[in-house]
Amino acid sequence: TLFLIIGCENDSPTAAPESATLSGTITFIGDWPVDGTVAVSLSSNWPPQGAPAASSEITSTDLSNGTYAYIFENVTFGSYASISVSWQDPNDDNPVTNQHTLGAYGGEYPFFTAYGGTDPTTVTVSETDYSKTGLDFSVNLIYATSTTGGQ
Repeated sequence: TLFLIIGCENDSPTAAPESATLSGTITFIGDWPVDGTVAVSLSSNWPPQGAPAASSEITSTDLSNGTYAYIFENVTFGSYASISVSWQDPNDDNPVTNQHTLGAYGGEYPFFTAYGGTDPTTVTVSETDYSKTGLDFSVNLIYATSTTGGQ
């Protein structure tokens, strides 16, 4: 009689994550802007400069009871100075002035400590801390107003 016993043992360690995931809920206060683009962005600098590390456009139809659940996946490990929501003024062609910050994770209007507000909270992700959830914040749509005369 022949007994054949085969055992499987996983001797290899768990593979290290290659990227991070950030998620949270954004609560919108006020009336949605008639025009212009609203987006949530992850940026390495505050104030944001250049292209964000990740971003997603938000429309009013994406909201559920005034909230939007966001997730940034495949985020490169490192520190990010802000997760913020902005509105792009369609009446302002200048890329330096056409973005209006509506809210930021950990921040309070005007989102700069130097001007009486609070800078956004820096979020850091690494191989050992690669999943951040509950990065929730509120956005006030009243700040989605044109500085060039329109709304």
